[in-house]
Amino acid sequence: MIEQNVQAIVLAAGKSTRLKTGRNKLIEKLCGQPMIVFSTKLLETLKIPTTLVVGHQQELIKKCIDHYNHNVDFVEQDEQRGTGHALHCTKETWQKDHVLILNGDMPLVTPEIIQALYKKHIDSDATISFVMAHNADPSTSYGRIVKNDDDIKIVEAKEFAGDASEHCCINAGIYLIKKVFLEQHIESLEQNETSSEYHITDLVAIASKNNCTISTISAPFDYVRGINNHHELWAAEQIQRSNIIKYWMEHGVRFSVAHNVHIDLDVNIGPGTYVGCGVHILYGSHIGSNCKIHEYSSVEGSEIGNDSHVMPFTIIKNSTIGNHAHVGPFAHIQDGTFIADRAVIGNFVEIKRSTVGADSKAKHLSYIGDAQIGKSVNVGAGTITCNFDGKKKHTTIVEDNVFIGSNNTIVAPVTIEKNSFTAAGSTITKDVPSDTLAIERGTQINKLGYAKKLREDEEEASEPVCKNVNDPRSKTQFMGAVRTTNDPIENDI
Repeated sequence: MIEQNVQAIVLAAGKSTRLKTGRNKLIEKLCGQPMIVFSTKLLETLKIPTTLVVGHQQELIKKCIDHYNHNVDFVEQDEQRGTGHALHCTKETWQKDHVLILNGDMPLVTPEIIQALYKKHIDSDATISFVMAHNADPSTSYGRIVKNDDDIKIVEAKEFAGDASEHCCINAGIYLIKKVFLEQHIESLEQNETSSEYHITDLVAIASKNNCTISTISAPFDYVRGINNHHELWAAEQIQRSNIIKYWMEHGVRFSVAHNVHIDLDVNIGPGTYVGCGVHILYGSHIGSNCKIHEYSSVEGSEIGNDSHVMPFTIIKNSTIGNHAHVGPFAHIQDGTFIADRAVIGNFVEIKRSTVGADSKAKHLSYIGDAQIGKSVNVGAGTITCNFDGKKKHTTIVEDNVFIGSNNTIVAPVTIEKNSFTAAGSTITKDVPSDTLAIERGTQINKLGYAKKLREDEEEASEPVCKNVNDPRSKTQFMGAVRTTNDPIENDI
């Protein structure tokens, strides 16, 4: 029923001055997801049609919503004159019997809270229903619920002069209001003398004075907390991340130091997987069963198959790792790279826009870019694919069962056909046929006794030429420049 007679208004037009970044706070990410997307996802889950009130940096909000393909409407608040004014801007969109209003900076609100509010609102036939939470901290910036006999109102934090422990319930900023009441009283809102703004909270006082039914529900403060500064953003992210880690623990994932792990939303981890200290598993990553993601590695937007090991200090971004693979330590895999089953990518190896076939190995100090590496290939230590000529990127093709010797330079475009060898220290610039040994080296020349002569020359050069300044030998030559004892010292080179 909730989707049939309720529509939602999300307030997203504020200037976010307390965040002090110059950006709209609603595009700041929390566990990999922009803050405003939490609200639109929540309402999409409940199938409630949604309108966003946008204003400051609205193009950023719209771009963010479009990226996540959420079906919402937008209403512009040209001048930010408070929450009441923002609600008034949406008047032409009111079509359902009840209007749900919530702030866009509340990322932890759950569907259960909205459903409980709706049930209480309908069961009590209330004119206004809203969510409150217990918080006796006087330093918080939430409006407080003040009740006197049958009268109820919400006092903004700047105007509250009472005892927070006595009035310990705060206004969460989530309202469900009958459309009829809104149409009758939205024009009755007056400017606040302190802030010169119009406040939605005044509608509660208006309803109370008119003896309308007002209902409330209580929710845990952690789930309705708003975000205005970086401390509050950090606190909300800790809560969300803790919930994520708890979920994966309950599904068979082991964390060595859970509070030192960063895990985003939209991540999947298979049972039996171990996650080490300092690991980042970022938005869009999928890790298989019985994997080991070792300390201080980062996996972003990538897929790792079952039984694979990611060793410490490895970065994997927008790539795919197969089953039983071994990557790292200190490896860097990026830009759509595919590492097949049982492949081994070792210490200080960078792979970019490439494919590495099953059972292939690149274990030491290599760069593989724009390459297609076949099955059972050995890439020797120090091998580099030269993929860029200054203007365009070129492809290296290494077919199955090839052995690439150490310290090879492979200048693309080039193909090394199956079952071939390349000798250590070679620079490969031409295609190598199958079953071939390719050698490309300069001729080695040995000059017998030359090392001894070099050492003798060095010893002679280290001795002073002459200590007597009157000796005619005081004319010395150094690096092609000649100076006598009569030359000024500053002219020396």
